[in-house]
Parts: sequence; C-alpha cells; structure tokens
Amino acid sequence: MMKKRIVPAFDDELEYISLKVNDEKTYVNFFQEEIQAGFPSPAEDFVEKKLSLDERYLSHPDSTFLVRVKGNSMFPTLLEGDVLVVRTDLDTVHDKIAIVSLNNAAFTVKRLDLKNQTLVPDNPKFPKIRISEQDSLRSLGLVVAVFRDL
Repeated sequence: MMKKRIVPAFDDELEYISLKVNDEKTYVNFFQEEIQAGFPSPAEDFVEKKLSLDERYLSHPDSTFLVRVKGNSMFPTLLEGDVLVVRTDLDTVHDKIAIVSLNNAAFTVKRLDLKNQTLVPDNPKFPKIRISEQDSLRSLGLVVAVFRDL
C-alpha cells in the first residue's frame, strides 16, 4: 500500500516535487579524488567506484521531500530552478537553510539565525524577518542538498 503524503502550502518561491520510491537504485561512476578548481595535478590518478544518488541524498525517503526554488530571496546561494533536498527528521540548526512557516503563513525557504531570532534571506535586497515571542514558527525541515542544472 502506498503512503499518502500531505503536501503543505508553499509560498510563491517554492514548488513541491513528488518523489517516487521503489526498491530499484541507480548507480553511476564516481571518482573519489576531488577535482581541482585551480591548477590541476597531473600526477594524481582517479579512483573509480560506484555511487548511488539514492543512498547519498534520498536515504530517508519517509522524511525526505524535494522542492524547486521559484524566487530569488535566497540568491546567490539558491537560484531559481534549483531542486532542494529537504529532511524533516533533522532538528533546526543555527545558520542552516530551512523550510519554515511564520504564523501559519505558507512555507518559505530562509536561513535560520537562531541567535538573533531572525529568518534571513541570503539576497540583501530582501528584508530580514524578526521572530518575536508572540510569533509561531514551524520548521518543515532542513535543506541538506541542492541540485542545479548548469
């Protein structure tokens, strides 16, 4: 029997992406050595192994969901069209990006400043959102990975 997932209301900066789960996994070639962004070392050999993106990013399917970024309040960290992998089983952490709802508004994506009780958009053109003691903040989950087409 397939579990029914209730999709929360997202603001206009997020779009829910449904996740199909079955027992099949796909493995791709993965080169363990890091790739140099500066001057490459020609002496290093690449070591190949297999990597499952399912195991790496979707290892907790019951507590994982995907959303697509539709706005630019988190630019330059998140770009419009980015796919966010969100985990609902992780605790909120200072300075991490989360999917949150303030005062039962639609869920949005913001950086958590728990020390200053603020939701922070990475884009300086957008205002920070102070959280007062009277406010109700719900966290749907932490963003743990970003997929981006180049």
